[in-house]
Amino acid sequence: MAGNRQNMKEIRQRMQELYVYDLYGFRTEIKPLSQLLYPYETINCFATGIHQGKRKMLVVTYYRVLIISTSLGAPADIVEMKRETIEHATYEKRFFLSTLSFEAEGNSYHFSMVSRRVLELFVWAINQPPPIRN
Repeated sequence: MAGNRQNMKEIRQRMQELYVYDLYGFRTEIKPLSQLLYPYETINCFATGIHQGKRKMLVVTYYRVLIISTSLGAPADIVEMKRETIEHATYEKRFFLSTLSFEAEGNSYHFSMVSRRVLELFVWAINQPPPIRN
């Protein structure tokens, strides 16, 4: 349990480094995220938006893209995919209705009502050079 708190602290610290702590610092998705991350896995982007009618958190790390959804009294719903499988990452910047969309593993993902502050960060995080895997 204490290990999870430390990871949650590190996640919140990374949010501060990315200047998104005020947007996502108290989201319920942080706890399941702390249990998913590998040691020394760096988060490059956080975003939340409406996907399939439900508010979900999108997290981009160096290796993976995680989509996390929580609801009271139920375990977290988690979708995980390799970052290099992401194709056609785009965004539309609008005042209140900004959107993120991408394709991965034959599925199309569309997030609406995303904060304008994270749109370019998302595309940057997705377009990083692929990780070197041995």
